[in-house]
Amino acid sequence: MNRNEIRYRLISTLLQAEGPLSLIELVMRSKITEDEAFPVLKDMVSGHLVVEGELLTDHPSPQYCWAARWEKEVKRRATGSKLKLRTIVNRATIAREERLDIDSEPVLAFNDYVVTEYKPPRNKRLLVFLQCSVRRPFSSSPSHASMRRAISVATGYDPSKDFERCPVHVVVLASKIGPVPYELEDVYPANVGGGGVKHLDWTEYSHVKPILAKRMARYITAHRGSYDHISTFTESRYGEVMEAARKIAAVDFRILPVEEGLRIMRMGRSIPRRYWEMYWIQLCLEIVSWLKPTQRAQAEARLKEMGVRYQ
Repeated sequence: MNRNEIRYRLISTLLQAEGPLSLIELVMRSKITEDEAFPVLKDMVSGHLVVEGELLTDHPSPQYCWAARWEKEVKRRATGSKLKLRTIVNRATIAREERLDIDSEPVLAFNDYVVTEYKPPRNKRLLVFLQCSVRRPFSSSPSHASMRRAISVATGYDPSKDFERCPVHVVVLASKIGPVPYELEDVYPANVGGGGVKHLDWTEYSHVKPILAKRMARYITAHRGSYDHISTFTESRYGEVMEAARKIAAVDFRILPVEEGLRIMRMGRSIPRRYWEMYWIQLCLEIVSWLKPTQRAQAEARLKEMGVRYQ
């Protein structure tokens, strides 16, 4: 059987399938052998026509799905999650923005949903916690632009703009809430602006730190089976919260950035000045270390093309 015929059978089978298929299911339905299917399938995965991974946790992995169909399914699930969360939060009293705090009823409802009912996207096995920002949504802030760059340079996909394809799941440590998955950043009360833990006086920070740490730990404990790797970009007080959360959850992961660690000296013709512009390289290289050799080489090529110099 020639390569074009194999490709046609694989595409036809994936388009007719109701959901992701394991390799065995795919070759059986296509009526071809694994040896025939594998190289053609890999080419289609590299060409972004087919998604490969642990897409369904109750099926043998890896599984395969036609990319466009899987992206629609991911969007449908994210939309469904948002609608359900809005319904839950709307049942709570809608607090005025100036009165919204860590103990407000909508905040408690949001946090309870994220820990007990929410399910992380099945195609994202890499978890990165980012610190929050004053601007809403978080992804629109200058600080998150640099943090997102770390992820997009490492993987080739932006965790916000390319949400369906990016293998990294971003969860924000929000100062008034706790864990906020990126796909829920525009849902109340996560979309309410405000100062971060850096702006709190010592008494206020002493009150919220253990609460936030416990909430972040609960997220990690509840969803640890959904992820293969975890890291952070949480400096200063945000880093302190994550250190406490790591201890409570008893799950080891790196808390970045490290003050004395690598930093970017130059990117092309520009010299970074802001903290997150200099230190995003640490998160980028951590994610790169999680990837397969071919993906690592692609990430290194992107860094070289951007003229990133670090030490």
